[in-house]
Amino acid sequence: MTVSGRERERTSRVTEQVQLLTRTMHILRNHVAAAGGDGLPWSTYMLLFHLISGGPRRAGALAELACIDPSTVSRQVDNLVRLGLVERRADPLDGRATVLAATEAGVAMQQRMRAGRDRMMARILHNWSDEDIHQLAALLERFNADLVAELPRIIATLQEGALSERTS
Repeated sequence: MTVSGRERERTSRVTEQVQLLTRTMHILRNHVAAAGGDGLPWSTYMLLFHLISGGPRRAGALAELACIDPSTVSRQVDNLVRLGLVERRADPLDGRATVLAATEAGVAMQQRMRAGRDRMMARILHNWSDEDIHQLAALLERFNADLVAELPRIIATLQEGALSERTS
């Protein structure tokens, strides 16, 4: 899809703000991870959060959910297990297989991080009216829903572009 000058003009401010938000959140996530003191990158914490929100699952399913390579999941899970935040259990459907599950310590860590995030957001938005906060949340929900709906097509287009560049 070619973007017209009018479309670029219409969306450039949103694009700039999303890029700024993405960069700022990346910096913030790195600082939050560093403050944990265990040397884990943010992506490792995200695996823990997936296990908490989605329940125990096999490593392959966790890799698919997180859209990362299974070998990367394996290394990151090893760190979470070493820290006592995740444990390996026998799969109740197939005792020969293993599922990964958050431990009580992992859940407690996630709750502490969520409380910190809530305090940070309250500090950022303390001068905003209830109406402004509601409007921002509604617009972000709409944007995220549209982004998630469009994501498979975006990824396919990116992959097609990468393939065509390699074969040129």
